[in-house]
Amino acid sequence: MVSGIKRHVGLTLMLTGLFHNILGLVGFMTQLQPMVAEGLWDTVGNGQWDRATAFWFLMLGFMLILFGYTVDWLMKKKGIAPPVSLGWMLFAFCLIGVIVMPTSGFWLGLPQAWLLLRK
Repeated sequence: MVSGIKRHVGLTLMLTGLFHNILGLVGFMTQLQPMVAEGLWDTVGNGQWDRATAFWFLMLGFMLILFGYTVDWLMKKKGIAPPVSLGWMLFAFCLIGVIVMPTSGFWLGLPQAWLLLRK
């Protein structure tokens, strides 16, 4: 059976992804507006690092939402705790992010990874 604390992990991951995308939409408005005006198709070309950064920032947010939804679905609908390896992967991902970018939101993932790792 899945503990109550672990059940919150999926929700917190989804909220983290949502918060990430809200920050991305606000912070990258200058890069995103021309991309939308150009119709999005092939709007990130070689050397357009500002647009590529905006795109991948938002994609990471969507992946966090998807990841959180999957974890929540497993726990809520199936009563299955995700494998411990998922917690370790999230921990490693966030730890590397914290090391490379200490002034980032990667810190938010560490407690969520810890909750996934709890027995």
